[in-house]
Amino acid sequence: MSGYYVGSQTDFKYLDQGMVATAEDVGKFLRALNDGPLFTSAETAIYKTLYEFQHDGWVLGYWSRARNYADSDTVVIQFVNTTGDDTLLLSQIVHSRLMKIIRTRQP
Repeated sequence: MSGYYVGSQTDFKYLDQGMVATAEDVGKFLRALNDGPLFTSAETAIYKTLYEFQHDGWVLGYWSRARNYADSDTVVIQFVNTTGDDTLLLSQIVHSRLMKIIRTRQP
């Protein structure tokens, strides 16, 4: 997919960078980190003291966010093919609205 930076006419899809996984792949991996067999219980305990099981990523023209919400049994993945100016702010607004919808639909 083409990647853009606000204010530039360049299409960044030809650079040796960008997304190297699908949203589904990232979601499965994040779910496995939180719920699955990637680590022993002792390894999981150590890892959780060092890291959060989530990810934000940025390269020129692309931005991503991956979050696991145990309270709603939800994994949310955002891939955005634009960076610059208000991309992060707008992506946070979209993410917050998605979570509001998900949480209001919980039984």
